[in-house]
Amino acid sequence: MARRSTAPSLWLPGFDPEEPSPSTLPGPTILHAPAVISAIAASSRTTVEVPPGDAAEQTTPIEPATVIARPNWRTSRQVVKAAPRILWPRLNSDDRLYPVGAVAKFEANLAAIGTLCRLETENRVPDAEERLALQRYTGWGGLPASFNLDTGDAAWAERARRLQELLPTEDYESARASVNNSHYTEIHVIEAMWEAIRGFGFTGGRVLEPAAGIGHFIGAMPEDLAERSTLTAIEIDRLSGRILQALYAPGGADVRIAPFEKTPLPENWFDLVIGNVPFGKYQVADQSNRAYAHYSIHNYFIGRALDLVRPGGLACLITSSHTMESRQETVRRYLASQAHLLGAIRLPKGAFAGIAGTEAQTDILFLRKRQSSETVEAEWLDITAVTNELRHPLTPPNRYLPINAWYARHPEFCIGRIRSESNGYEEVPTAVFEGDLDAVLRERIALLPTGVFVPVKHAVAELRMVVPAEAGARPGSFRLHQGRVHRVEHGELVDVHDQLNTTQRSRITGMCAIRDHARALLDAQLADENDGPLGHLRTMLNGTYDRFVAKYGCLTARANALAFRRDPDYPLLLSLEHYDEESGTARKAALFTQRTLNRVLEPERVGEPTEALATSVQWRGRVDPAYMAGLLEAPEAEILEVLAGAGHIFLDPMDGSWKTADDYLSGNVKTKLKQAALSGPSYRRNVEALDKVQPEDLPPAAIEPRLGAVWVPAHDVETFVREVLELKDCKVAYSAEAGAWSVTYGEWEARQNVKVTQEFGTSRMNAIELVQCALNVQVPTVRDRDQMTDKYHVNPDETLAAREKQGLVKERFATWAFSETERRERLCRIYNDLFNATRPRHFDGSHLKLPGFSRCFELHPHQPNAVWRIVQSGNTGLFHVVGAGKTAVCVIAGMELRRLGFAHKPCHVVPNHMLAQYTAEFVRLYPNASVLMATKEDLEGDRRRELVSRIATGDWDAVVITHSSFERIKLSPQFTKGYIKEIIHEIEMAVRAEKSNDRSNRIVKQLEAMKKSWQARLEKLSSDSKKDDLLTWEQLGIDWLFVDEAHLHKNLYRFTKMTRVAGLPLTSSERAFDLFLKTRYTMQLHGHAQRGVVFATATPVANTMAEIHTMMRYLQPNRLEELGLQQFDAWAATFGESVTALEIAPDGSGYRMHTRFARFINVPELMAVFGEVADIRTAEMLDLPVPKLRGGKPRIVACPASPSLKAFVQGLVLRSEAIRNGEVDPKDDNMLAVTTDGRKAALDFRLVAPTARFDENGKMAACVREVHAIWQRTMDFRGAQLVFCDLSSPKGGKAFSVYDDLRARLMAAGIPEKEIAFVHDADSDAQKAALFKAVREGRVRVLLGSTAKMGVGTNVQTRLVALHHLDAPWRPCDVEQREGRILRQGNLSEEVEIFRYVTQQSFDSYSWQTLETKARFIAQVMAGDKGIRSLEDVELAALSYAEVKALASGNPLVIEKAGVDAEVARLATLFSVWRNQRYANESEVSRLPMMIEALENKIALYAQDLERAETPTLQNLTMELGRRRIVGADAVGEALRGLVKSAKDEVQTASRPIERIVGRFGGFDLGVRATRSGEVPNLYLSGHCLYQADPYQTGPSLVSALLGALESIAKHHTDAGTLLVTRRKRLEDLRLEQTRPFEHEGRLTDLLVRQRELLGQLELDKDEAGVGKIDTEELRQAA
Repeated sequence: MARRSTAPSLWLPGFDPEEPSPSTLPGPTILHAPAVISAIAASSRTTVEVPPGDAAEQTTPIEPATVIARPNWRTSRQVVKAAPRILWPRLNSDDRLYPVGAVAKFEANLAAIGTLCRLETENRVPDAEERLALQRYTGWGGLPASFNLDTGDAAWAERARRLQELLPTEDYESARASVNNSHYTEIHVIEAMWEAIRGFGFTGGRVLEPAAGIGHFIGAMPEDLAERSTLTAIEIDRLSGRILQALYAPGGADVRIAPFEKTPLPENWFDLVIGNVPFGKYQVADQSNRAYAHYSIHNYFIGRALDLVRPGGLACLITSSHTMESRQETVRRYLASQAHLLGAIRLPKGAFAGIAGTEAQTDILFLRKRQSSETVEAEWLDITAVTNELRHPLTPPNRYLPINAWYARHPEFCIGRIRSESNGYEEVPTAVFEGDLDAVLRERIALLPTGVFVPVKHAVAELRMVVPAEAGARPGSFRLHQGRVHRVEHGELVDVHDQLNTTQRSRITGMCAIRDHARALLDAQLADENDGPLGHLRTMLNGTYDRFVAKYGCLTARANALAFRRDPDYPLLLSLEHYDEESGTARKAALFTQRTLNRVLEPERVGEPTEALATSVQWRGRVDPAYMAGLLEAPEAEILEVLAGAGHIFLDPMDGSWKTADDYLSGNVKTKLKQAALSGPSYRRNVEALDKVQPEDLPPAAIEPRLGAVWVPAHDVETFVREVLELKDCKVAYSAEAGAWSVTYGEWEARQNVKVTQEFGTSRMNAIELVQCALNVQVPTVRDRDQMTDKYHVNPDETLAAREKQGLVKERFATWAFSETERRERLCRIYNDLFNATRPRHFDGSHLKLPGFSRCFELHPHQPNAVWRIVQSGNTGLFHVVGAGKTAVCVIAGMELRRLGFAHKPCHVVPNHMLAQYTAEFVRLYPNASVLMATKEDLEGDRRRELVSRIATGDWDAVVITHSSFERIKLSPQFTKGYIKEIIHEIEMAVRAEKSNDRSNRIVKQLEAMKKSWQARLEKLSSDSKKDDLLTWEQLGIDWLFVDEAHLHKNLYRFTKMTRVAGLPLTSSERAFDLFLKTRYTMQLHGHAQRGVVFATATPVANTMAEIHTMMRYLQPNRLEELGLQQFDAWAATFGESVTALEIAPDGSGYRMHTRFARFINVPELMAVFGEVADIRTAEMLDLPVPKLRGGKPRIVACPASPSLKAFVQGLVLRSEAIRNGEVDPKDDNMLAVTTDGRKAALDFRLVAPTARFDENGKMAACVREVHAIWQRTMDFRGAQLVFCDLSSPKGGKAFSVYDDLRARLMAAGIPEKEIAFVHDADSDAQKAALFKAVREGRVRVLLGSTAKMGVGTNVQTRLVALHHLDAPWRPCDVEQREGRILRQGNLSEEVEIFRYVTQQSFDSYSWQTLETKARFIAQVMAGDKGIRSLEDVELAALSYAEVKALASGNPLVIEKAGVDAEVARLATLFSVWRNQRYANESEVSRLPMMIEALENKIALYAQDLERAETPTLQNLTMELGRRRIVGADAVGEALRGLVKSAKDEVQTASRPIERIVGRFGGFDLGVRATRSGEVPNLYLSGHCLYQADPYQTGPSLVSALLGALESIAKHHTDAGTLLVTRRKRLEDLRLEQTRPFEHEGRLTDLLVRQRELLGQLELDKDEAGVGKIDTEELRQAA
């Protein structure tokens, strides 16, 4: 069997075992020197059968063409004689290849593409003329206009269309992506570099060009060096790469068309890396942990080149000057640690202008990689000022210009002088040179050191092969063959006998026998209901097992496990015994003594149509008419008519298939009703049945229309702007693909509109901008520019005012939307049809027979129901409460899907620590299942690759794999790239929507740079370099995914315009993106239907309800697309209500704008859509057989606060006040630190004051008393207890720890040390499993741990009698995870206790109250309570100042006063903004009447001028100049020209400007005006008003200008009339605005009164009253 390769070869030319043999190569491409090549490798495409048992003794010589490549080989060698190389014609700088000018370059590029296509079609090498055409290709770096189809230049738009039509899509996109980097190097620069390399001592070797373009560095390589070198060239662009192949591959160059970062190359291999690296500020998609992985692209290429070159090898690269002169020396420090700088040459501006069309400034760096013993040089790390020797003479001497210190010390290597020039973005120091660059460059090359390169002789790599064996059974399983132990690998038996010692062989042989007997017994149980034949098989199993145990111990014993655990049947062996770790003995499982499986037979006949339907559903998973006809021996039509008439089945007009009633009469029943009604009278039954199950329409009061909700049509928003904001010229549009709203409007009209600028907007952000923010779920923020630092900072007053106005706009829209009957009914209809159109399906799995399921287990009703849901509906979220048996549901569903043919190879993905537990449960439920478990050992080194191969080649009922190994198996690059391409397209649409008016060439480059940045980000998430390349995910054959603890994958990437959303971190995890891609692929296997993915978790919502959107993206992408909610912003606008506040960053580093969801709206519809895939089961819904909770609720143990704690909490109040008043740097103290300190002090005061005394009345003492009392009371039962504490951890005596202190006090109370344990002490999975087993058996009776370490996957419930919460966790889901450890099935206790320890007047009671409130709401929503239409979000963050102060005092008036103070401050700020606007309005109202009067007078004067105006034509043109009358256009023009010239001459000698009337024209006086500024004098016409003519110097132009001035009189009259109307309207609006009081006047007055009352009741000094003191009288006077 031939070896398969799915990745690019790691082998260099002449060393690849999969290359054709030398005799079959198309040309002389063999290396110049003899190469030792494995004879076996060269002929690995055929096989010879060798008897497996005789493999070791095989002595017959094997012909090269008869052996297959396998791991573990013996090696044979032969020498292949070299063939001479035929080199390419050398490029020369005298050739003058390149066209000049953008058009010529474009045409040359097209000619090169045509030549390339012809060569590829004819499959031949180019001749001399064709080589020249190919070499004239200059790339697209200087030609972005070639891709700008929207340019205003018609000629270039036509060229762009020609190019798009010429190239296939993939080539076109590749070429377009190269516009930022495709800049080729001048030949004379390349020749100079080769001269330097020859001087270093390089005479030939392994050469790499990492960004080859079309191969100029190879083409210009000296012939003698080329003959003695092996060349590898890499190019990312498809076109350039194929030209490179055509030019140089026939001469032996190994050309790879791929990104440099993704090309697999051996490190420390090459002697020389040479080239011109791409420049840019973006990163590449390298997912490794390399130090340079996050560098900009040019620095990345240098870092990677140094990895690939051998120690002592050379890296000679052209790079951006930013490498040498970046202000951060991080990059240079890293490069210096890897290589010595032999020299650098600064090339001047314009060095690449000829070919590349770029003015970029560059350096040539000559580096030699360090040997490990060499010291690091630091001569080129620092930046210094440009020396006078390098400073350009025109540069001011006091101007600071930075330059690398190396150039300051070696100015001779800088070509040109330095001055400051713009690079298009900023002023930068630039080398400027005028002269012969070629000659000067060669002079600098001569100054470089010589003889610094030492060549080495390269060793020859050996290849290994094995002799294959015949195919065996399941991959990885042990088999005995001819007395020797073999293992099945790749479908063959591989002899491993000699790799094992004698004892290991004996153990494996014995366990193979036990396994085979157990399998035979299980098969026999399924084959026959008669127990007779089972006796003999059971006796054989017992005998074999007893003999083995007598000699080698239990199957679970460590030595046996080490020998056999890589066998896929190892879980079966573990299930055969119940092992007691303490005694080291085991008892046999039920299989040894009784039948564990019942045979379930498929019926051949049934009596009734309903029985036939039930049987069809059970054994076919669907309504199968042909199958039912066979069961009843009746015609299909007759059976269908009976079942349909009784309403059991319906014919679905959508796909023409029959559906059961529960299936058809659920889901989107409104759409189904429309389909049935349109399908004709034969579907009358469907219409009648569907009509009865239609959801009742929601009334308007239940629907909240929001700006930005995608179900509200854009034209309604447009109408709102026109009617309410009175802005007529406005267009609103929504792009579903981009998920963005756009609003276009006339800015001048908006500025004149008082409603836009004042009533619903502010002077800094008008109402239209606020509407656009609201539509795009953005919160307005006003920023001011700091003139000193040129940075922007938030203007809090204007920001608050803008947000207040946005709130007003939102409220007004919500009111307006339903104010008109027709619009209200239309919007309600849209909403109901979209979101209130589904009827939930109730799944009943009671009919399931479950063939192969162990009869030792009994299922709860909800479990078969959930199984049936998965089988029928596909994608499902098993959101069942902790302990509800999600594992069993996943196992049974996987087996049923496989039995029914809906899935072929399900994969179960589980947390790392639950692998063995999950697999063991699987085998216990289905003893005869073929399950592959990926153990920890399978995931180490090369074994992981073996595991992946076993998955692919085996026919497994299930593959159980951990999260980490699942993530390491990559998807094929084709699928990943394709999907990332779709995502990039969505982002591009969003950017184009945002910049829809930009048609310049610049947007082409901006888009490509943005796309590359996102490409790099997404490809880093796909993290292919961390994954195995042996097989791709697609090749494994997995077609269904069960993901346990799916909430661990919630950090899925999002493209959103919202800056930050609490609970949804912007960081995207590789794990989540990998799962997302694999779910897309799995659904693609099912025809892009929502099938193939099952998530299981008890906590789908942990931090925020917004996590539901993430789950919906995983499980129901099609449904989101139907609703237009695939973009997060659209979903958030429909169901969320966000607020943004200025809050302290969690690390205290400063302030940030923090967006969070204040509440969620339209919740029943959200949950109805989510409920289509979400199988939610809460504890209340299931009533599981869990132990009763004493008292029906957790017991609160209240402990008084100590005097020290009370004083400390008062100190926290002072800290909070200082933070609130801005008196402390957030780095030093912030509310998160205050909250944490308060929680720690409430737990134990010694956590904040280590020298404090133990509080005898505190929580610790109370906990010790309760734990000890329960320990004594449950001594006979050996009851165990859990103690949860998140705010401390074991310190081992190094510092105070609640854990260590609690253990010491429990031991002092009499509990033995061995019965107390910390979960933190169990580091490995094995230690954790042993610890949990000890708790289950009562050997450890008090276990202490945190939520993170003792939550998910901690199954210790067997003997638990009590659980203690020493502190309150952060989130409701944490409480559920904690208490789910004890309130769980499998607990032997009838009644248990849960304690919550609360210190009074501390943060404890508030935290527990908040947690309980939120948990109650979440439970109600999850349970489908439709009465809750809105819901507060679940995040619990730092406490506010008001909360801290209230908790400290215990007085409810304090929290009221803090709230009043905050509201007064807010309203006072708004009042200040309103008052300032009021003053501005008063000033404008006082000015406007005078302005209107002046405008009215001006309009009258314009009217008089219009009447006197004469409109001459060119034929009868006349003008009076002095006393002369001039007739005719030419004569008038000449006279005017002379007039202008004389005025210009006169003003030069005059002492002041000239202005005079010189004649008459068109019924007006003609004047001329001239100034000494050097400007052209201008003419004007004077009547009642002045009319300026445009200044010109030629006669015809001056005549046209005067005629234009005459014509402008009418325009001036019209414009003045329009302005008069606008000003009158504005005066009217402003007077109306002045009559309006401050909108919050009453509220502010009441609050000020209440504030004074509270001050009196709390007896507080007036100076401490808080903020925002505004006298009520002053407020009233101002209003």
